[in-house]
Amino acid sequence: MFSGVLKNALIVSPLDDLNEVADIMVQDGIVTKIGRGLAHETVIELSGCVVMPGLVEMHCHLREPGFENKETIETGIESAIAGGYTAVCPMANTNPVNDNPDVLKFVKQRSNKIEVHPICAVTKGLTSSDIVDFKTLKAYGAIAFSNDGKPLEDMKLLKEALIKAAAADVLVISHAEDSKYNPLQNESEYSAVLRELEVVKETDARYHFAHISTKESVELIREAKEEGWNVTCETAPHYFTLSKDDIENNHARFKMNPPLRSQEDVQAIIDGLLDGTIDVIATDHAPHTIEEKNMSFERAPMGIVGFETAFSLAYQTFVKSGYMTLPSLVRKISSNPSIILNLENQGHIRCGFRANLTIFDPSVSWVVEAKKFRSKCKISPFEGKNLQGKVIATVANGSYYKNV
Repeated sequence: MFSGVLKNALIVSPLDDLNEVADIMVQDGIVTKIGRGLAHETVIELSGCVVMPGLVEMHCHLREPGFENKETIETGIESAIAGGYTAVCPMANTNPVNDNPDVLKFVKQRSNKIEVHPICAVTKGLTSSDIVDFKTLKAYGAIAFSNDGKPLEDMKLLKEALIKAAAADVLVISHAEDSKYNPLQNESEYSAVLRELEVVKETDARYHFAHISTKESVELIREAKEEGWNVTCETAPHYFTLSKDDIENNHARFKMNPPLRSQEDVQAIIDGLLDGTIDVIATDHAPHTIEEKNMSFERAPMGIVGFETAFSLAYQTFVKSGYMTLPSLVRKISSNPSIILNLENQGHIRCGFRANLTIFDPSVSWVVEAKKFRSKCKISPFEGKNLQGKVIATVANGSYYKNV
């Protein structure tokens, strides 16, 4: 456990009304004091740097069990720490599927260094119509429920699931996709969001849309929120930094689901983040082997890694450009996901709580080199991109990790 003083940093924690240069004292991994002039035998000088609540990832894939050649829980956690994350929520599409207490316990027992809050399947095996036992899995530590890339398309089944989810007071996360349409078409996402919102309106369930990527989806969710529906949503950095026009040589490092959209959609995502329609920036960290991602675009699997570039991309896009304040960005990538997921020890910096902190240096310029990623996946659509600002250290569960 770390003990010492983080000195002279800009402390930004919206939930605690902190946006000032000060010191943070940590004793045996617990935040004990926040103020000026704090003294300790161990001092880490952070002038010019930012200390914020640890980043919270509410949508990722750690691949274990079953796909350890792509990523393991251990390598995924190392990658998350390098990106400043102190809590991650892996999806259920493992092998076996995380739809029962045994797999859930396996994932949690392999968790170390940071908080890992598994998301379990809504239906057993992801493709059946047999709804899981929400209450039991919640008791074993499931943070939310999602069929991810195997979305429920039977609206009667979805309604039944949401009624049960509301009774158990659990969050359901949707991968909105309508199989009647080609997933490359905006209609695939838009149609699914439209029909699912109609079901949500009939229940009291908490509902969250994952990786929103189209203008039409943003408009629908904005209207639903204005009408007071219990919905939240997220997007990912690639949807506000890349468009389909950026795909180089039809390379599969640009292949993900949902796919990259038009520049008009990119602007709509940016607008949705700025006006509060989109609550969260998640990564949808989805690693594959370099051999798989070097296959043809048609044959390669969908998904890219995201932990180690996410905050820098968001900072450069929104804060450095002047579109968003730093506290507003911290809300999107730490505070809001903590609130949505009801995470007690994340999203804030408070005395008496375990230290979960991200240390960011806005002065560092760097070039993305995927071969240096801590993830097993050494390929990225951002290869060679110049970024401004970098996570230089992470304090996770009270332990200090230097990232650069």
